[in-house]
Amino acid sequence: MVDGEQPQDDTVTVGTPAEFREEFLFPTLEKPKVAIVGFAAGHAHKAPFGDSGVEKWGINQLWKVLPDKPFDRWFELHSLYDFYHANPPHQEFLRNFHGPVYVRAQDYRLALEWGISTAQPFPDQVLLERFRPYFTNTVSWLIALAIMMRPDELSLFGVDMAQDHVMAAEYSEQRPSCEYFLGIAEGVGIRLGIPPGSDLLGATHLYGYEDSGRVIEKMNSRYVELTNTRDQMGLQARQLEEQAAHIRREMAAVEGAQREGLYWRKNWITPQPEE
Repeated sequence: MVDGEQPQDDTVTVGTPAEFREEFLFPTLEKPKVAIVGFAAGHAHKAPFGDSGVEKWGINQLWKVLPDKPFDRWFELHSLYDFYHANPPHQEFLRNFHGPVYVRAQDYRLALEWGISTAQPFPDQVLLERFRPYFTNTVSWLIALAIMMRPDELSLFGVDMAQDHVMAAEYSEQRPSCEYFLGIAEGVGIRLGIPPGSDLLGATHLYGYEDSGRVIEKMNSRYVELTNTRDQMGLQARQLEEQAAHIRREMAAVEGAQREGLYWRKNWITPQPEE
């Protein structure tokens, strides 16, 4: 069922709504290594952005978390209309991205209508033909795609699958599928790079031989994430406090004007008799 090989045919038939079918080249690597980057704040920033030998793959609205970082490919596997028809900033980012932007096949036409000229349908059917249908998140799809593209090394940064994050949700129940496909990748000879502090492919200790393991690393990573969350919440609180103070000043000015008006009305203006 799984052999990790590239498709024998270089073209991929992509199924979209009945009125539109097209053939596209299956993605091929331009660099020998791949780094998939996610949202986990503890190590997303450690991705090798300065290494020209690594393809950097971004997902979803990661550009909000890592602005101005260089990426080679972008993946948006959510429904474009349902998630982003009322999100012009994300549409603009996808339009301006210089590399290929992979979307669901059924969203390809809409992507072109939005002016995303580098849009490409994600080859989900090819992956489903080669792998068990155990895709519970975007990263799982990307790991499977990387397996078929056969890099020398596959690294994951900012991919924790452990907890909710202030900017994006990552859930522990999604982690097993990532680890499943990472096992396949290692099984076909792809070197894996998992940063310390990630929950992927890690345990607290070596059962039967150790009493502890990477717990301290994980605690440090979690502390960084909580610190970032606290700082962002503090910034929001200060902004709200400034807005509230401004409103209170405006209210005080209005109340002062009311008192001034009452003073003149009471002491200087004689009521006119009714005719």
